Amino acid sequence: MGDRQRKDEKRKSGFLYKIRNRQFQRLFFKNWIQVFVCIVLPLVLCIVVIQHFSAESLVNEVDSAARRSTSNTMVTLEALLREVCDSLEKKVVDESFISFFQMERVEPQNYDYVATVNAVLKQIIADYRDNLFHSVDVYSQVGDYIISSPHKAQSGERFMDKSLLETFFEGVESGNQGLFAAPRFAWQEGREGRRVITIYWGKGVGEQKGFVSASLDAEKLISYITDEHDRFQGAYLIVDPNDRVILDTSGQMNDGHIALSTEAEVSAVTADIDGRTMRIFWMPMNRFGWKCVQMVPMEEFEKSNVRLERLIFLILVLGLTAAVVLSYRTTVRLFRPIEAILRLLENPSEQVRIGDENGEIQYMLVSILELFQKNMTLEQEMLERVVALRSARAKALQEQMTPHFLNNVLQAINWNAIAETGDENSITSKSILLLADILSTGKEQKNNITSVKEEIEYTRKFVELECLRYGPGIHCFYHVAPEAEQMPIPCISLQTLVENSISHGLQPRGASGNIHVSIDVNELQGLHIVVEDDGVGFEEAVIGHIYSMLEKEYIYVGEHLGIINLFQRFRLIYGEKCEFIICRSSYGGACVEIKTPRLPELWIQCPEKQGIAG
Repeated sequence: MGDRQRKDEKRKSGFLYKIRNRQFQRLFFKNWIQVFVCIVLPLVLCIVVIQHFSAESLVNEVDSAARRSTSNTMVTLEALLREVCDSLEKKVVDESFISFFQMERVEPQNYDYVATVNAVLKQIIADYRDNLFHSVDVYSQVGDYIISSPHKAQSGERFMDKSLLETFFEGVESGNQGLFAAPRFAWQEGREGRRVITIYWGKGVGEQKGFVSASLDAEKLISYITDEHDRFQGAYLIVDPNDRVILDTSGQMNDGHIALSTEAEVSAVTADIDGRTMRIFWMPMNRFGWKCVQMVPMEEFEKSNVRLERLIFLILVLGLTAAVVLSYRTTVRLFRPIEAILRLLENPSEQVRIGDENGEIQYMLVSILELFQKNMTLEQEMLERVVALRSARAKALQEQMTPHFLNNVLQAINWNAIAETGDENSITSKSILLLADILSTGKEQKNNITSVKEEIEYTRKFVELECLRYGPGIHCFYHVAPEAEQMPIPCISLQTLVENSISHGLQPRGASGNIHVSIDVNELQGLHIVVEDDGVGFEEAVIGHIYSMLEKEYIYVGEHLGIINLFQRFRLIYGEKCEFIICRSSYGGACVEIKTPRLPELWIQCPEKQGIAG
């Protein structure tokens, strides 16, 4: 009874038992099935693919191994046949053999005939290979005489191995001339005939025939081309153009027939032969129209497939079991926070017991609150940016009106100064006219970008105005590369750098000195700007302060405002690849060097977009 109560309590504490809402139950089971399918489907697909490719790889492995072994065997056979045929060809054109074919045998035999026979016999015995050949023979129908490596010299009538001559004349009657090959059973005294493959090289003297032949012993040839330690190699066959089996290393299909396709150079098929599944490969040989064939039994590979299928089935069963458990646990973990929230809404008094059991709920709520907080912060920042952008636009519109108003005021002041002094060339009048000209030029520069040539002219006017202010001791020299004159440059940039040299370099030493402005095109197709002076220069602390201000994103207000804001403006226009260097000049003062990349097309093609949108 106690065990049953414990099982009931365990069941009631389970997740499914806690679910009271029917709609929530349906949703839970639906998602459980979906998670199960998502786990099982890839598993099943993987198993099917693995099984398919494993079976295919086994067949490919058989094919690859069989193709290699068939190719190697064919190369071995062709090398052997080439050697035999070359040897026969040499004998056919040898003088001793030619004399033998042409001489008639007389009784008693004369000395020349015996000498010729001995010479021929000596050569064929020398060419005889005991590990491959059954015999090497020469026959002349003119003298009806045959010379054989095992039987020496005999007349055709007394020669016991009649199949040698019968097979030759059958081949001649079938239309074979010159070189041809045929299987036969060679005569052996007191024993059953031995299977050999005889290669004939026919020779005709008028209507009389003769030949030189080499008979390959079938059993020796099988030992020569097969590996007794390879249990998967199957059987090798030599098949003639009529699909007749000349040689079968297994001995089961000799003189039988096997139909092989001639469409492909290397072919393979699977076929049932005598109740056994065999994989058959064949390659065409270069001699006699033969084909080299290998038949590999598939029993071992079928057993491997069966073992693989059993293993895959076991993996599938284990995978399905694991998928059921894993999908249930995953679905429970996904739905536990929702179930806890529903219980909390239905029973607010259970709030205290939810914290430890469902810590993810607290994490979710905190995350949602953080998202709301971030959204509110972003919204506030967006409002501040909109206000800042609109203020900047209003200020820009106001600044567009200021030069026009100041130009009119300065013209009026100039006329009053001329009326009071009566001198149009006074310093006051010149200063007012230069300032008006500078303001007028600034008004004409509607965009942030101008050309280097126009910026130089603007800077010249500023230096001329500064000379009227401080005296003629200020000298500014310009070194501008011709290819840089028409390149774009931010407005009032050179003027700011020159003004910085005058204010911080030359003015402390009596407003006297030289300023050198150099502009060239760099390797990035941008500008290389160098402004140097022979003034007092910058202290290291000041240089460090300027560099630190460049890292700030806000608009700087303070000492060295001009150069810091200029650097920030260059960084805004050219991007992070723009480089700034402040160091000691070779002239003894300060040196400011700016390297820019190529100006983005947006600043050149769409100047109307350079302003700040409202």
